[in-house]
Amino acid sequence: MNDARPPQPQRPYVDPTTADVEVKRAPAEPPPAWQQASARPRPRPTPSRRPKAVVVEARAGYVMRHWRGEQSLAWSYWINNVVLATPLVLALTGLMSWISVKGDSLQINAIVLLLGFPLLVVLNVWCIVGAWRAARNYLLDGGSGLWGWLARISLALGALQLLVSVVFGFMPSMGEYWKMARGIDPIGQATLSLSEDGRSLRLKGTIGMGDGERLRALLDSEGAHDLRRIELESPGGRVREAEKMATALKRHGHGSRVVGTCASACTLVFLAGNPRQMTPGGRLGFHRASTGTYNPVFEELANQQLASTYRDLGLPDSMIDKTLHTPSRSMWFVPHDELRSHSLIAPMPQTLAIPLPAAGSPLADFDDALRIHPVWDALEHHTAGTIAAVAKRMWEARKAGATDEDVQAEALPHLAKMMPSLLGGTDAIMRRRYVQLVSDQLKALKTPPKPGARPACRDLLDGHLSVRQQLPLGLQIRESQWLLDAAIGQPPRWLPKPPSPIEVEVLDRTVGSSAYGMLSRLWADVPDTASPGAGASCDPVIAMLDRMPGQTPARRDLAERLLFQPPVR
Repeated sequence: MNDARPPQPQRPYVDPTTADVEVKRAPAEPPPAWQQASARPRPRPTPSRRPKAVVVEARAGYVMRHWRGEQSLAWSYWINNVVLATPLVLALTGLMSWISVKGDSLQINAIVLLLGFPLLVVLNVWCIVGAWRAARNYLLDGGSGLWGWLARISLALGALQLLVSVVFGFMPSMGEYWKMARGIDPIGQATLSLSEDGRSLRLKGTIGMGDGERLRALLDSEGAHDLRRIELESPGGRVREAEKMATALKRHGHGSRVVGTCASACTLVFLAGNPRQMTPGGRLGFHRASTGTYNPVFEELANQQLASTYRDLGLPDSMIDKTLHTPSRSMWFVPHDELRSHSLIAPMPQTLAIPLPAAGSPLADFDDALRIHPVWDALEHHTAGTIAAVAKRMWEARKAGATDEDVQAEALPHLAKMMPSLLGGTDAIMRRRYVQLVSDQLKALKTPPKPGARPACRDLLDGHLSVRQQLPLGLQIRESQWLLDAAIGQPPRWLPKPPSPIEVEVLDRTVGSSAYGMLSRLWADVPDTASPGAGASCDPVIAMLDRMPGQTPARRDLAERLLFQPPVR
């Protein structure tokens, strides 16, 4: 049996002659640093935490790859959202704004808005969703958290702005846009009606879609051949339609007259008239234009267009600035004095005189001149039929060849019939004003007459209406203002009763027996030939009127009331 041993490992051969030398040799130098770094173990790359379902081969189109978030965050955010989408959004918004402001058809404008705004929303959603997904993938791939979350915050703010625009801007107005797209204006339309004589056209109500074309066709029709003016009573409406109305009115050269409240877009039609007139109760209101949306681009374009239109119609820059600084939900009603200072309306007549029509003018011209006069207009509202009666008297006098002064005087007899009701229907304050006015009139006419002639103040007391034309201009203006205030003032709660015997006795003992009915004949309309001769002096009457302020308030009120009542004893 053989004694077999396993093979032993062989030791390396060592030369005995060099063994000591190898042991005593100096240690070798360490390897260079780059060799040490290359020898270190390298960390394994962190695997992507992105779900495998998101990692898809880039076979889809450009639009779908952005929508899925497969593009890089930088590309999705800066290229798609800023470089590509922003110009498209601005272009679409600008087109919608231009059509909304400058478009001639509100129906086309509504259709464009109904189609364009959803496209704008779709484009914004595509940009925001794609960039949001790209930011998510960027973070899952270990990208910088700062840039990833800044992008998400920016996109969230964009989404919030889009939501607000849809909920508060587009959705509330979608019903109106839908009606306008079908040719129905939700705010209604104005009423256009010609007067019986065809000389005036009344525009009343809200200016709506199609009213500009309706007015143009009416002005071009045969029925408007004798048209002189358009009368306005409107709260406003569509600015573009009002601009069309203004263009048509200016082309025909007709006048405009405010007979009530003319506000907002209605002012464009008023400014296009020539001449421009306002009744005493008329009001002119201005404010910023409103497109009905929360889009600042729409609002700015609309107001720039409004300012340009106002400037073309002659509105001064100071009033344009005030208009643009007045919110669309407020109203700035311009005082009549400011309108007159800018020559936007004619100065208010100071006396009862009117601009007389030329010889041969029809009766309607006299009627027009009286209706625009604030005093005669107020007297017409106080007593219906006043203007028609006065116009007829003046027209007949002009037709008979009377002078201008005599034609103007034809208005006084009818006014004389109204004075008892005006004096009796006022309060004590208004009556006191008129007593003082009469005292000043008597003093102004108390000029030394020629020997044997009647003093002019006596003619005034006796009811000669022609002497009123000799009164100074200042006193005529004061009387016109009193008539205006008396006609438009509220009547007293209690009308004065006939005086009792006790009141007459008190008046006789305190003021004088001649005070009762002293001024009752001021407007008696007595012919000039009815009181010939020198007549009595006016001094006792003037002296008694001067003593009135010294009486107690109760006695003074009683005396001033009985001065104008014919004595009945």
